[in-house]
This record gives sequence, C-alpha cells and structure tokens, in this order.
Amino acid sequence: MPLCESCSDLNGRPSVARIGEGLALLGVGDLCGVPAVEHYRCMACGMTFSRVLIGKSSDCVWHSLGRPESQRA
Repeated sequence: MPLCESCSDLNGRPSVARIGEGLALLGVGDLCGVPAVEHYRCMACGMTFSRVLIGKSSDCVWHSLGRPESQRA
C-alpha cells in the first residue's frame, strides 16, 4: 500500500503541526508526569509516527517510524 499524501508530508515537521483526521493515537509516554511523546498510526496507509512534545524546539518534531512488514509496498 503506498504512503498517503498526509503522511509523506508529516515526517520532520514541528510537533505543533496539525495532524490529519486519519491518525489514531496508540499511546502516550510521559516524563515525570508530563506527556513527552505520543505514538500514532495512520488508518489509511499504516505508517506509524512518534510526536516529541518536550525538549528543545528542534527536537519537538514528528518522526516516521515505518510500517509493519505486512503493509509495505
């Protein structure tokens, strides 16, 4: 399955960037009780992302984590 348009543009964008409706929140990691990272999966293409929420602004970005083997094109 090819990568959808919204996912192809998300990697490396600031974590404050709006996300599409097709991303499902999988989990939240915290650091000393403060949300630090969120993990998402695209319901359209299966791509997974982490969204870093704390740290220097250059660190607070969306990171593409890839897709499960069964969903790679």
